[in-house]
Amino acid sequence: MKFAKSAAGLCLLLAVAGCAGPGVAVTPDENLTVEQRAETPSASGAAAFGTQRVWASGLSVVVSAPRSLAPSATAIPPAKRTAVFTITVYNGSKASYRPSQLSVRATTDGSPAAELVDSVQGLNGLAGAVAELPPGRDTQIQVAFAVSELPVQMRLTVQPGGQGQDAATVFEGQA
Repeated sequence: MKFAKSAAGLCLLLAVAGCAGPGVAVTPDENLTVEQRAETPSASGAAAFGTQRVWASGLSVVVSAPRSLAPSATAIPPAKRTAVFTITVYNGSKASYRPSQLSVRATTDGSPAAELVDSVQGLNGLAGAVAELPPGRDTQIQVAFAVSELPVQMRLTVQPGGQGQDAATVFEGQA
């Protein structure tokens, strides 16, 4: 609930300041006020994992830092290792949002990464996000991507309205 209040406060602040948009980044930290959490995006324009991005509609997304997991034998596609992300979506808009509209694409060291589905471990990906999200509520979606056994540089490109519909924002870091 603190996330929802913080996100709602941030949306209000940005709307009043006239700065709301995909270029706004805040780093979650419960000890700081909303105003103190604003930060400048990296030179590449990407946000670090764990950073919140807010769109002008009021919708916001946080992509967690990845956790490494050994996929089960039934994972599709087969992989030696997977990087699992929790995507928290907060609906600060005035209308219901369908998380199934969310577009998430990943690259590892510049090459496309395949989304991994491993139902044995509860990793159903974006296909499992079917319930509508009412205004003022948040939800979490777990997505996983097949990666090499060695650490890799990952970039996740997120668009809340689907590919080509809203301004994309990029999250990056090591997985």
